[in-house]
Amino acid sequence: MNLHWWAFWYAMVFLTRLPTPYLKRVDDTVAARSLVFYPLIGCLLGLSLLAFTAACVFYNPQVSLLLLAALLLFIWVVFSGALHLDGLADSADAWVGGLGNKERTLAIMKDPQSGPMGVTVIAVILLVKFAAIYALLDKAQSGSGSWNIWLLIAGFMLVPMLARGAVPGLLATTPYVRKKGLASALVAGATPLVVGISGTLLALLAGVFLQTQALFILALWLTILMMARAAMIKRLGGCTGDTLGATIEIQEALLLAAIAL
Repeated sequence: MNLHWWAFWYAMVFLTRLPTPYLKRVDDTVAARSLVFYPLIGCLLGLSLLAFTAACVFYNPQVSLLLLAALLLFIWVVFSGALHLDGLADSADAWVGGLGNKERTLAIMKDPQSGPMGVTVIAVILLVKFAAIYALLDKAQSGSGSWNIWLLIAGFMLVPMLARGAVPGLLATTPYVRKKGLASALVAGATPLVVGISGTLLALLAGVFLQTQALFILALWLTILMMARAAMIKRLGGCTGDTLGATIEIQEALLLAAIAL
């Protein structure tokens, strides 16, 4: 079958826990090409969140925004099987326990158990994301009962797309430090063409959905990525799958909060 077909499903298997067909072709070429579809996976997550919101509002126009925010966060976490949260926890434990040492930091990341720092950081990120989702819903719902659909699209669809669309850029500009890590096969797919197309598309979508807020959100997005990259280079000399997952979670929480303010 077409390389892009298998690459899309590879990205689905790698980034989500949604049912997928059996992958008859899994190799480094497929893995590398899957990077093209990372923003699309974020889009599918966003469509799921928007569809669930619409269904709840249709069922009960007076739905509790607090309950709806909790359910949306649940879907957000389940969609990826908490993969990125796991990377966040591993990175937090390693950054503290590594004591500035590269090899010790990498060793702690491989430990499947989460320490108190990892649990604490997950709790904080989920709390920020939950509060941001609630604030976004409250901001999008006008007094007349109508909803600001563009604001919901920006928060629930554009944010996941930006977070996942940043992965090719990070891989293109940051060495991958594990020779046989889960994301090692992706590096070859982080070409200037893929990075350029993804970045341009996401910037255009931000302009459409955020309008006057677009420049601020894009500047915040790039700032988060530059700071994350600088931290990875300083401590590890590059990135790992865990640090990429952590960056996705941090982006989602901060960008969502910024849009909801």
